[in-house]
Amino acid sequence: MFTPSIRPFPPRPFFPRAAAVVLALSLAVMGACSEDETAAPETQSEYLLVHHEGESTQVWLGDLPSIDVDGQTAVHLDELVDTSLVPMYEDKGGAFHDARVLYAYRIAGEDGFSASVKGYPDNTWDQMPLGYILAATRDVVFPDEAIDLPGAYNVKASRHVYVKRKFDVIAPDTTAFYELEQMPVVQVENFEAQLEDAVALSGFVSALIADPASRSYYITALDGYGTADPMTWTQLQTGYWLLETQKTIFTDPALTSGPYKLKMLERIEIE
Repeated sequence: MFTPSIRPFPPRPFFPRAAAVVLALSLAVMGACSEDETAAPETQSEYLLVHHEGESTQVWLGDLPSIDVDGQTAVHLDELVDTSLVPMYEDKGGAFHDARVLYAYRIAGEDGFSASVKGYPDNTWDQMPLGYILAATRDVVFPDEAIDLPGAYNVKASRHVYVKRKFDVIAPDTTAFYELEQMPVVQVENFEAQLEDAVALSGFVSALIADPASRSYYITALDGYGTADPMTWTQLQTGYWLLETQKTIFTDPALTSGPYKLKMLERIEIE
């Protein structure tokens, strides 16, 4: 008896309705991704690095309040260093003082150029609101109509702001400031009788005047607290700024009261 050979058809693929919908959506998403790849990517705002006390903080210009300068977006330079980087100082009476005045500010370009390269001092805090940085190019400008500064302070393609602790030295006929890092470091006994790195206060005076022995001296903190009685040059030479403790100390046994232990020293005044 003849038995026919039967070859079964291959099974038809089965796509449930839900699977078909998922497939269609997947193809649509893939197509959208393909179109996005050809579109211009979204650009981020430019940033600067603010260096303070061994830490570096990335500050994005697009996150800061802006101004318009001849149709270009710009940011005032004081916006780069807010009170989260340099906190306000609260005195014993509960009053707050802006500690940013205790620092000098060096604005440097990507190539390392700053006004200091030309021998100019760093910017003070009161100069910072008078300058601005163009958001698109990071060029720093101090406009002539706002402040008379040499052209070296107008830094192109800036990238860094270095925040440096300074002391002001105020004499009857002249005023200057000097940064702590410019001064020689010595070691003295701190309040716990341990050796600590320090900077001599007398060095700030001798950097400014030629006849220190004939003058009298006062030291004053950010909140206005300080010495009421004048010190001689001999007495001032026993004073130091402790770099870790962040306070003044005098080795003269007669100079140990509160006014000689200033935490937020701002200036040395000369009479």
